[in-house]
Amino acid sequence: MALTTTQITDMQGDLGIDSSEAVFTDDDLNRLFERASSDYSLAVYYGFRQLLASANKFHSYTAGYSREELQQVRAHLKDSLIFWKNEAQNSANQVTVAHILEIPPRDKDEPDNA
Repeated sequence: MALTTTQITDMQGDLGIDSSEAVFTDDDLNRLFERASSDYSLAVYYGFRQLLASANKFHSYTAGYSREELQQVRAHLKDSLIFWKNEAQNSANQVTVAHILEIPPRDKDEPDNA
């Protein structure tokens, strides 16, 4: 099942991608959604996993007054990765197993200890 236009926009937002950036194409996002078996949270988790793997190619840099360390980038991506992994696990575990008691409970006769 392919993502709708709204879902693609939402996924780009959840991945921190705005319209001026070309990190994932629409086809890439649809592929992530398919790999996640149509589980949105898991698809976003897969996206962050790919971003984290790509971050290993980057280096620390300074541009004007801005300085970005590779460790900071990896830390931010890891935080997002952990958050979405927990979201995916929580959304997959929506069934709660409960036990059922008879109402009213039956009184059972106890044998005499003779």
